[in-house]
Amino acid sequence: MNDKKKQFTLSPSVLAKLMVISIFLLLAGCGGGSSSSSGDGSTTETGSGSSSGDSSDAGDDSSSDSEQGTVVAELIANPFSGTSIGLSWEDSEETYTIYRDGEAIAETTDNFYVDEDLSINTEYTYWVGVGDIGSGTDSVVTKTLVNNTNDGLSNGADADTIDKRIVDFEECQNARTAIDVADDSLDSCLQAVLDEVGMAEQLEDMRAFAARVRSEQDPAMVELGMRLFHSKSLSANGDTSCSSCHHPAIGCAGDDLSMPIGVNAVAPDTLGPGRSDGENEVPLVARNAQPICNVGLWDNGLFWDNRVSLTSDGGLRTDSRDVTNNTEAAVGTGTLALMMAQAHFPVTDAAEMGDISEFGYDESSDDGLTNYREEYLVTKLNQESWGPLFTDAYGDSDIDFSRIAQAIAAYEAVYIFIDNPFFDYVDGELNALDNDQKRGAITYFTPGSGCSICHSGAFFTNQGLRVVNYPQIGVGKDESGSGADWGGAVLGGFRVPTLLNVGITGPWGHAGQFGSLERNIEHYAGQADSVSRYFANSEMCDLDQFDELDDCAAKVAPNGLELTEAILAIDGDASLPIDEDETELLAAFLEALTDPDAANINSNAIQSLIPPRDGGPDGMQLDARDGAGRSL
Repeated sequence: MNDKKKQFTLSPSVLAKLMVISIFLLLAGCGGGSSSSSGDGSTTETGSGSSSGDSSDAGDDSSSDSEQGTVVAELIANPFSGTSIGLSWEDSEETYTIYRDGEAIAETTDNFYVDEDLSINTEYTYWVGVGDIGSGTDSVVTKTLVNNTNDGLSNGADADTIDKRIVDFEECQNARTAIDVADDSLDSCLQAVLDEVGMAEQLEDMRAFAARVRSEQDPAMVELGMRLFHSKSLSANGDTSCSSCHHPAIGCAGDDLSMPIGVNAVAPDTLGPGRSDGENEVPLVARNAQPICNVGLWDNGLFWDNRVSLTSDGGLRTDSRDVTNNTEAAVGTGTLALMMAQAHFPVTDAAEMGDISEFGYDESSDDGLTNYREEYLVTKLNQESWGPLFTDAYGDSDIDFSRIAQAIAAYEAVYIFIDNPFFDYVDGELNALDNDQKRGAITYFTPGSGCSICHSGAFFTNQGLRVVNYPQIGVGKDESGSGADWGGAVLGGFRVPTLLNVGITGPWGHAGQFGSLERNIEHYAGQADSVSRYFANSEMCDLDQFDELDDCAAKVAPNGLELTEAILAIDGDASLPIDEDETELLAAFLEALTDPDAANINSNAIQSLIPPRDGGPDGMQLDARDGAGRSL
C-alpha cells in the first residue's frame, strides 16, 4: 500500500481566478462594519452585530480581542459597607475598565474604585483591565455587609463569657466534653454554643469596624505610608526599615523570630530566620515583634504593655507629651491615633532603628526625641524624591514627622485579614471546619478551657493585660540588667494578643518563648509545671533562632528560672484544666482562624502591601530577601 499523499497542482489561470475572488471577499469583509470615535478617546463599534459564515470565526475574533487587553495585577476587593465595595490594584498609569459580574461598569485612570449602590449582603465578582480583557480573567469575589445600620464602632472584642457547660446544651446530647460529642451532633452542638456567645453578632460588628477603617483611608496616603514603612531612610544608620521586623510576607507582618534584630544587621535586606547583627548572640530587642496584621482593629492599646492606649474617656495616652499632642491634633483619637502614635517610637529605639545619642540628641527627654525626628529623620527625606508622594497625600510637599507617622498608620490600617474557615462556618458553611476543628471550637468557647475569658469575641482578645507566667528569656526590659521583663502596669502582665491568624504568627509569647502552638497551649494547662519543664529541658535552645548557639541556656536565659518563679510567687499559678487531647483539638481550631490570603505570600492581598522592587523614591527602600536569598 502506498502511503504517499496525492499531490495536487493548479493551473496559472485557476490561480488567477482564485486571487480575484479572494480580493473581492476581503474588500467585502472590510466594509461589513465601521467604528467612530466619540471624541473622548473611546471607540463605539457599529454594524449589524451578526456574522455571515462559520460562527467559530466570531469566537476566534473575540478571543483575539481579549488577548489584546491587559489584566491588572494585585486586584483586591473589600466591603466598605452594606451597599459599597472598594477595589484597588497595582498602578500602571493607564485607563482601566472595571467589570462587575461580567459587565463593564466604569472607567478610571486611578488605581482604585468604589462601587456603590449595591445590594446588601450580596456577592459580586470583579475584574479590571486595560483594553478588552474578555471575561472572568483573574477575578475576585467579595460580599457586601449584611446591613447598612451597623456604625462600625465596635470591633467585636466585647463579649460575655458563658457559664453553660457542654453537658448543659441539649444539642450536645449529654456529652460531657467535646470529645464525647457524636459526629452527627457536632454541628448542632457547636451552633448552639456559638449562638450562646453571640458569635454572629460579634462577627457582624468586627466586619463593619474593618469596613469603616478601610474605607476611611485615602489611597494616596496609603501609598505614601507603604513607601515610608519600607524605607531605610527612617533609621538612624540607614540600614533598617519598619519592615525589617514587620514584613507583609512573613507571619502576618512579623519576622518569624523569637526576638527581632533591628539595626546593624550583617545583611540588612535579609529578613526572618538567618538575620543576624554578627555580634550579639542574643538580640538587643527584648520583645517579640508583634504582627502588624489586623492592627487597625485594636481600639484599646498597642505594644505588648499597652503603653500607647486610649483612656476611659477616649483620650490618647502615651509616654510622650509631644507624641500625644501631635497625634491628637492630626487625627483626634481612636484606632488611627493608636497606630500613628505607635509609629513615633521604634525610630528612636537604639536597638530597633538606631541610637539617636550618636547624633547628638538626648534620648531621655521628650524634646530630644522630638528634635531628632524633626531635625534629623525628616531632613533625610529630600523634597525632590519624596515631595510628589507627600503632595498626592496632603496637597503640598511639606514633610514633618507627624505626617510621616500618619501615613504609616494609614498603610497599617488596611492590613486587615479576617476571612477564615471559622468565620465561613459561622456564616453557614458547615463543611468549612473538619470534626477536630469543630470539637476544638466547642472546647474553646465553653467554660472548661477558659480560653474565651481573655481571648473573647470575634476579635479573639479582650485587649487587656493578663499575667500568664511565660518563661523569662532574653535581655529583658529591666534597667538593672537582670534580664527581667515585668510587662505593663500589672506586674508580669502583657497585652492579650488576638488569635486571628495565630497559626502563622509564631514563635509565641512576649519574647517568642514557644516554638509550636501546641506547646504554647500546654503552658496554660499547668504554668508552674510548664516553667519547670521549660528550663529543665532548655527549651529556649530548641527555638530556631538559638538552636545552634553554644552554651545557649546560659546566654539566652541566665536568670530565667529565678525571675519566672518570682512572678509566679506573686501572681500564682492560674492554670486551666486542659488535657492532651483537648490541646490537640484547640490547636486544630486555632489553625482555622488563619486567613488563607495572609498565609499565602503570592496572594494579591499580600503583594499589594509590598512596594515594587524599584529602590523606592530615594533608593533607600528595603527590598527584602529571606535567609536563602529569595525575594520576599
